[in-house]
Amino acid sequence: MIDSEMLTQDKERLADILARDEFGEVKKQGKSWLDALFEEILDTIARMLQSADVSPGTASVLSKVIVAAAVIGVIVFLLIWWRRMVRRGPAENQLLAREERIRTYADYLREAKERGQKEDWREGVRYSFLALLSFMQERSWVRIESWKTNWEYLDELQARQPEWETFFRTHARLFEQVWYGRAELAPAAFWESLNELERRLHGEGKHDERR
Repeated sequence: MIDSEMLTQDKERLADILARDEFGEVKKQGKSWLDALFEEILDTIARMLQSADVSPGTASVLSKVIVAAAVIGVIVFLLIWWRRMVRRGPAENQLLAREERIRTYADYLREAKERGQKEDWREGVRYSFLALLSFMQERSWVRIESWKTNWEYLDELQARQPEWETFFRTHARLFEQVWYGRAELAPAAFWESLNELERRLHGEGKHDERR
């Protein structure tokens, strides 16, 4: 039979697992749905083992195996959910709206500034990232398609203009965090990123004109 001390130890191990970094984005203040889910799993395991003629040692091993399987299952579920949200998200999460015409990078930069002045940081980041993609398309480094992921743009960039890889990664990461992840962005961080982008794009544009 399983005893209360063993169940307490299993719950403490579960708390340690949920405190790890991979659950940091999901866990909010107070008890999260993951906490409630795993507590329910543990309680169910305890009831099953208490009603069965199982030795304490065997019960401990079984509970560890079941909890580990449940943790792996939840992690896999979260990864699949995240990829679907990014790649097949609802219309409001798409980088390009349906039938949206691709404009020049200067147009997108101007729109990003206007959104920033209205304190619409999320849309401002979207237009900033579109400015970067449009700039790269104008130079035939990438080709913008509504179905492409940032990884696919990165592959194109690595093949044609690899020195821009680090810069693209930085702005793509910010875009994904704010647009898909809906992370809050401080006004100072928005303007710093936009000004850096504008300097880089205008600087490269002037360099092209001198060639």
